[in-house]
Amino acid sequence: MNRRDAQDRIARILELPRDGELQVLIADTRRLGTRFNDCAISQNVLREQTTLTLTARLEQKQTAITLNSLDDEDAIRRAIEQVFATCRHMPDDEEVMPAPGEVIDESEQAFDPATAALDIETAGLWVAAACRDGAAAGIDLAGLLSVSKLSSAYGDSAGGFACERFHRVDYHVTASGAAGSGWAEHQGVSASDDTILTATRRAIDKCARAQNPVGFEPRPVTVILEPQAVGDLLGMAFWYGFDQRAKDEGRSAFAHHDAPLGQLSLYSDPADPTFPMVSFLPDGQRLGRSTWLDRGVLQQLPTSRYWAAKQQLPVRPEPNNLALTGDGTPLDELIGSTEDGILVTRFWYIRATDPNTLGFTGMTRDGTFRIEGGEITQPVVDMRWNESVLRVLNNVAASGAALATGEFFPMAMPALKVDDFRFSSLSR
Repeated sequence: MNRRDAQDRIARILELPRDGELQVLIADTRRLGTRFNDCAISQNVLREQTTLTLTARLEQKQTAITLNSLDDEDAIRRAIEQVFATCRHMPDDEEVMPAPGEVIDESEQAFDPATAALDIETAGLWVAAACRDGAAAGIDLAGLLSVSKLSSAYGDSAGGFACERFHRVDYHVTASGAAGSGWAEHQGVSASDDTILTATRRAIDKCARAQNPVGFEPRPVTVILEPQAVGDLLGMAFWYGFDQRAKDEGRSAFAHHDAPLGQLSLYSDPADPTFPMVSFLPDGQRLGRSTWLDRGVLQQLPTSRYWAAKQQLPVRPEPNNLALTGDGTPLDELIGSTEDGILVTRFWYIRATDPNTLGFTGMTRDGTFRIEGGEITQPVVDMRWNESVLRVLNNVAASGAALATGEFFPMAMPALKVDDFRFSSLSR
């Protein structure tokens, strides 16, 4: 779906009879994926879907309806009648806002021609090659290569319009041995046979080194968190605790904490080169660069249009990616500068424990290693931890370069060296 075609389709829909304000969203999705386990492909999936979402507003009432066809004008006409009939019976909601009515220029920073041309057969060949590497090493591999080719177009009766094509590649692989496992990923808007094999071999190597872990008496200790682990922790913290309304109403850690959080900057930017995304939201709001922490100093938090109007603040929409700056220190140097510590590949089963401190608990997984005298000496049994993200950010001693990560949410995160990280028990 190109911009002109989308503009024509939306204009025709907006010309149909209606009782009030109408927002139109067309989402065109093509997803291909290859799943594998036991070093063999188990499933190939190709899914194509087009949806049309119509959102009706009558003053402070709003509701929506979704169709899966763009070609039946009579069905669309009936859907418009139905959505406005339903809207009239909705309760008033003071937070309902008018359509943005903004025209957003096409940027397509997350569009990659090579990804657009990628087919399911080629993806399968890449995964088959990865599986052969695992079989040759005597290590079981399981995971998924998913490629999403998306096109989103928005228009509203206030004159707003936006349209972009964008891509998302997610490859993650777990390598399992008799007594230990490893894990790696490749994230971004593009991929190649080399990037898939590189990630696979990283998982295989980590698995080989993770066999027969020994117990480490849990205690506060310096940790090196690889980018995946940093993303696991900060992604949870952002969605649980970064909200301007919660802060203003006293329901957030930031309502009670105004001291700087270390020296790193946390921001969102759909044009970030490490992991770009589409530049608008499904409700027609423009997304630009938003800085949440500037060298550790809190800036404005995500702020809805309703709350921004109520508090006389700039609007800061919920972002669709997240990035943390780093000082670029290579991972080997972070390890080499650590006399006594733990290297963590990633976290899992993270749960919130204390919203007032952005406290969380979770466990390590798929490669946890002892660092002694600046060297990795042995794998250790996975451990549970209990930490405050505020405390973690204040205890960052050094950091790497940001890399694309985030199986569930696009992020660009560096490895972090964090002092006094609190492990609490073994996880067997």
